[in-house]
Amino acid sequence: MDDMPPEQSSERILVCVNYGHHGARLIKRGASIAKQLRCPLFVLVFDSLPEEDYKNDKEVDMSIFQELADDYNAKLIIEKSHAHDITEVIKKTAADVYATQIMIGQRVESLWTNLIGGSVIDILLHDVPDADVHVIPKSRADEPEDWDFERGVQAYLLQQTDGTYQLSFNHSEDVDYEGIFFKHLNTDFNNGVFAFHHDHKVYEVRVKDGSISTLTNLDEDAYRF
Repeated sequence: MDDMPPEQSSERILVCVNYGHHGARLIKRGASIAKQLRCPLFVLVFDSLPEEDYKNDKEVDMSIFQELADDYNAKLIIEKSHAHDITEVIKKTAADVYATQIMIGQRVESLWTNLIGGSVIDILLHDVPDADVHVIPKSRADEPEDWDFERGVQAYLLQQTDGTYQLSFNHSEDVDYEGIFFKHLNTDFNNGVFAFHHDHKVYEVRVKDGSISTLTNLDEDAYRF
């Protein structure tokens, strides 16, 4: 997607997300609005999480974000910075893409506001006067209240004779799929979600007691157990 100079632009939407599954939902919301307005869409992913602790989570999220950006012909922008720099990052990105509308999810806006000790929205309204700033409520962004899973860990699937798959944390030559396992917080067993790449797409499948009955991709509202 080529940038347009200000005098040629109409509406240009910038969606600001953090890592996590709510980001995918907000991108889809922004894409829906961009389609209605027939305008360019830009997605800013703000990365303030430590690489050593969240490497697996980021790998899955970024694959999903890139896939969505490709599907919606959006430009994906990744900015690695510290949490207290969020307003500067958004301001700079908004100026770079000539954004006329900035969209932030309610849950993420609350998180960023707590981190910087002041209102992200108030700062942006003051410092980016040429853009409208929108906080999308949880209900309209379809954001979950919580992401109830532990940090992702490397894992593998081995197909069984009955057609199911067994979750394993030990790599071997006969593994069928390699990916990331997210264990549900409220369980002592290996219940959760396994994410993996297949045919240039990211799939997320349900794991129950260390077993996967089907590789059917989970619906986005199906993460709760």
